[in-house]
Amino acid sequence: MNEKELKEAFKNLQVGLEKMKVDQLKNQERRYWGKTITIPFTLHEGLAGYTKYELDDIRRYLDLKGVSSLKKAELIAVLEEEIPESLGKFCLQLDEERFNLLINLAKNGGYMHVADYEFHKINYFRASGLVYSGTYNGEKALVIPNELMEPILSLANHLNIRSVIKRNTEWIKLTTGFLYYYGTLGLIQIEELLKTYTKEPFVLHEYIMVMHEAISYHKDVYVDAHGYSHRDVDDSETVKKEHRMRKSLSFYPFKKIQILKASEANFVDRNESYIELVNFIRKNYELSREEADILVEDCVTSIRNGDSLNEVLELLGSELEFDSMETVQAFADLVVSLVNNTREWFLKGYTPTELSDRKKSALQPLPETKLREGKKVVKVGRNEPCPCGSGKKYKKCCGR
Repeated sequence: MNEKELKEAFKNLQVGLEKMKVDQLKNQERRYWGKTITIPFTLHEGLAGYTKYELDDIRRYLDLKGVSSLKKAELIAVLEEEIPESLGKFCLQLDEERFNLLINLAKNGGYMHVADYEFHKINYFRASGLVYSGTYNGEKALVIPNELMEPILSLANHLNIRSVIKRNTEWIKLTTGFLYYYGTLGLIQIEELLKTYTKEPFVLHEYIMVMHEAISYHKDVYVDAHGYSHRDVDDSETVKKEHRMRKSLSFYPFKKIQILKASEANFVDRNESYIELVNFIRKNYELSREEADILVEDCVTSIRNGDSLNEVLELLGSELEFDSMETVQAFADLVVSLVNNTREWFLKGYTPTELSDRKKSALQPLPETKLREGKKVVKVGRNEPCPCGSGKKYKKCCGR
């Protein structure tokens, strides 16, 4: 196959992949919004509208034993009993966003129109058997069965439920914020950090369950053998290895408000170097602010994953045309500044500049020529041993 044929084959492959994406999106649209819903909506109607495969998803989520061989009608009968019973336990794993969605649905007569709702969030609720999707009055809508409305509303004023949900929300937000800045953390590290930022007692098995549910819904974090990681971490093992290499370096001490801010959807830490690169791209290329911002955000992700300066420049070069060596040099200078001022996962949330400043500070000689012992001032003679412990005379060491 010659070069021309290779290019044609690659082009056809791209067209095929794009068609697959379009077809997949259409199938999802039909699956989630294809059914017309009537209000009031019953649990039986919701379950009857599902395939056996979808009902099995609910069965597995509820961890029901001994029912896998049941036929569809028999399984529906079991689920009609089990789903209302699961409501209280389900809510104990929620954060405020998910719990408030249930409350708002119940308060609104069992439905809520949604213009755009992420598919993975719909999947999460559909798998619980508590929330269903379809078209109501010609618009996309999420609905809950009529039988669940009163039980959900009764939980809204349950003090214990509210307290647990508040705790869950803080756990999830703080963990997401930690991982934004630190990349990957093990459970022991997360426990230590949570104890620093919250007064709530840490219960390991409850935390694991809460995070398992949060990951399924939010998709901001993933978990593997190396711990919990930010969604953009390419190699959690390498992040952990880099952390271990810096045992003496504590994690950067962010304020709680900074950690919570970093947990917000689509948060980006835009420092001065970041903004300078965005502005340079906008000035020299016909890109919108949003397009330039996305490109620089990709550069930051590349840096945090340990890519070199050349690799970051290659990333920019794949999207922008460098028309001269002067342009290349200008980008190199801006990227170096971005690298030096990016809070890196490998560096436990520090920027390279901050660590460099710390090293310089540690190498500075003692500035004072007097030592204080309580309230007593002790003068050090120039020929006396230096108080820093070097073994040299003061005039030859810190007294110079």
